[in-house]
Amino acid sequence: MAYLAYLVLLVLLTAIERTWPGWLLIYDQGPQLVAAAIISAGLCAGPVAGCFAGLIGALLLGSAESAWLGGTFFAYMALGTVVGLLRGTLLAERAPMAALVTLAAVPIVEIIRLIFAAPPNPAPWVLQLLIAAPYSALLAMPVFAGFHWLTRLLAPEP
Repeated sequence: MAYLAYLVLLVLLTAIERTWPGWLLIYDQGPQLVAAAIISAGLCAGPVAGCFAGLIGALLLGSAESAWLGGTFFAYMALGTVVGLLRGTLLAERAPMAALVTLAAVPIVEIIRLIFAAPPNPAPWVLQLLIAAPYSALLAMPVFAGFHWLTRLLAPEP
């Protein structure tokens, strides 16, 4: 049941990310809410849920973008799995940790996507990356709160 709720939340966050209002963009860049959602799923429910969120997030973004998707699938699924594996040992299940991991993960994900499909001009890509990472990290805390609440509601620990 939690996976169905994650799916619905990912659909909602993908729609919000892709239709982010222009007046909230910073130099034409919005936050990467799907990456924050994948990190939140991994932190709240472990590696399988993180990998599932990465797969669904890549599929949803793939339906909205016209970019090469191999890097997106690899980066997002690996991100969710690694965060889930490090949950409880290196990474605490807390909103500030979700923000910190998102701040580090957005550039890593974008570099992986860059390897699969390089942009024609790297200067705007670097500027967008410098804006997207802190913007996404700031919004990762409410995204984490939603995933944390859903996880506790639908899959309570014994």
